[in-house]
Amino acid sequence: MGSVLVFAPLAVAVIGFIFFIAGAGHLLHGRPGKASLGLGGGGVLAIAGLAFGLVGLNIQSYSRLTYEAPVAEVGVRAVAPAEKLYSITLRRLDGTNRVQACTLQGDAWEISGRYQVWKPWANEIGLNATYTLDQLSNRYWSAAEANGRPITACDIAGPQPKASHLLPDSWVRWLMAHMLVRERMFGSANYMPMADGAVYKVVATRTGFNAEPDNAAAERANNARAF
Repeated sequence: MGSVLVFAPLAVAVIGFIFFIAGAGHLLHGRPGKASLGLGGGGVLAIAGLAFGLVGLNIQSYSRLTYEAPVAEVGVRAVAPAEKLYSITLRRLDGTNRVQACTLQGDAWEISGRYQVWKPWANEIGLNATYTLDQLSNRYWSAAEANGRPITACDIAGPQPKASHLLPDSWVRWLMAHMLVRERMFGSANYMPMADGAVYKVVATRTGFNAEPDNAAAERANNARAF
């Protein structure tokens, strides 16, 4: 839809410009009637097409900057609350349909992965930020409590893309570095409190992962913690 808002007006602008050039040709050949029609009508079409094209480009830009896509649903079930032990179920919502279970110990779960953001011009034509999930791990509210505690984590990375089996990693990195479309790569992580019965939704934005409560139990747990 965003592309239509940009390219349709620009096509009208091109047609208007063609009529404008034709009108100028009629004027040079002494045909003022046809010249005025071409210059006037073509000029109006060209200006209107450019104006609406700029508006469409602005709308598309806003759409891309606020773009969000579902990544996963995270469900929490208490196993041994006194020991802060929880069972976490991760259900992917990005088309892979994978479901994984993980046992974590701590105050919060944290989802992390690698993020790739493209150049603004590439984003404008529809190339959204991309990501790969990495780990689901534990987190304590205080560093003092976390020190000396075991790290509990699960590998949630999916299978490597087919291209990774066809080309060496060094070739892929070289190609990405010379395609001039990548803006930056970075690690992104987001965490939320663990509470029995809590359900959270993780979404991907242009700037990284974002988790939000998806039921009342998660809302209560999130509100109880002063971030």
